Amino acid sequence: MEIDNSYGAETEVLGSIIKSPELMDSCFLSPEEFGDDRHRLIMKFLQHLHADNIPVDLTSICREAGKDVDKIGGPAYLLELRGTVITTINFDYHQSVVREAYIERRTAQEMQAMVREVYTGDGDIKGKLAKGQAKLEELVELANKSLGGGLRRMGGALEGHVELLRERKKKKGVTGTRTLSKDLNRITGGHQPTDLEVIAARPSMGKTACMICDALAAAQDGAASVIFSGEMPDLQITERAICALANLDNSKMRTGMFDDSDWDRYSFARTQLEQLPIYIDDTPGMTIQHIRKEVKKMIKVHPKMIVYVDYLQLIGGGRRFDSRREEVNYISKQLKSIARVYNVTVVALAQLSRDVEKRQDKRPMMSDLGESGAIEQDADIITFLYRDDYYDKESEKKNIVEIILAKGRNVGTGVVEMAFLKNIGKFAEIDQSQK
Repeated sequence: MEIDNSYGAETEVLGSIIKSPELMDSCFLSPEEFGDDRHRLIMKFLQHLHADNIPVDLTSICREAGKDVDKIGGPAYLLELRGTVITTINFDYHQSVVREAYIERRTAQEMQAMVREVYTGDGDIKGKLAKGQAKLEELVELANKSLGGGLRRMGGALEGHVELLRERKKKKGVTGTRTLSKDLNRITGGHQPTDLEVIAARPSMGKTACMICDALAAAQDGAASVIFSGEMPDLQITERAICALANLDNSKMRTGMFDDSDWDRYSFARTQLEQLPIYIDDTPGMTIQHIRKEVKKMIKVHPKMIVYVDYLQLIGGGRRFDSRREEVNYISKQLKSIARVYNVTVVALAQLSRDVEKRQDKRPMMSDLGESGAIEQDADIITFLYRDDYYDKESEKKNIVEIILAKGRNVGTGVVEMAFLKNIGKFAEIDQSQK
């Protein structure tokens, strides 16, 4: 029998339920969270009775226990539990004590398991650490669950709502962080906290250029742009940002063949870039656990943040999965979790399947997301990039990219056109008079 400093709280919780069975409706503990063997069994039997809508009393508990009745101390111990409770007013407090003690026990167990794992088995130290980190993150999420969760009156959500509406009015429709496009800002209201946005396209459509231009726009609007690059090293991303800011040809950046005018623009753009809150992480073999850890650190410095992931299918799940589809599902849900837990916008780039190339009309569709249906489900906003001139050399839409808003959970759908200046890697607004 395992007894720890939560023993008293466990007896209070169980005794309160036996005394006032209606408390089962507000009980959020599971049997495994109890440290005492008898208490784990009693909680299991209480849950069975509650699920079957059977009244909870000493007789029904003993009947449910059956041959295991002696393992819970028999009727005498149930009477003792009920008798120790003077009032049930502190029921939620005692539940929180039980949960905290459970998290402490589990944390100690996981840490010990991590130590054993390091010194045994194969030499995959990164895999071992990622596995341990995933376990500990589950405990962190459990610890962060609020007692105030669950149902509440809808009207309660409107506390402070008048002030919020006034703030929205001041922002003239752009209630979030500005994107790279005025038209997108008008449709979406900008990047919204807790949203998972997906920008998906086939290769050479301009995904990375889109991300860089959007990160620059967000940083210029006062948000920290945090880029996790699984595809390109930090220097290449940074050089692309310089070209976009300075309107410098990418070929000149690659060769260093600058004239005096180029050097002036380079210097000006570099000064601008150094003043903007843009950060980049190009750690090889990046995992979703690594991204979560870095976001958690950065949020303490920059509460207003846009997180960019380039790109989703290159990020690892940090542990073994039965299939790649299962791993992508897991990563997608974790990205949404990061957005919600840290109140940030996560913008994830995604590669589309080759099915696009097999159709007459090459404009992407939801089914082209390929490996995971979870992306479509988890994302609040999904945009596709499409360039007609990539497929049709005679297209009238030269250097035009269509930003297709295919899903907008709170904003609807639409299409925005921008100029794609490929030689400098820049998305630019189109002069309305030329449309």
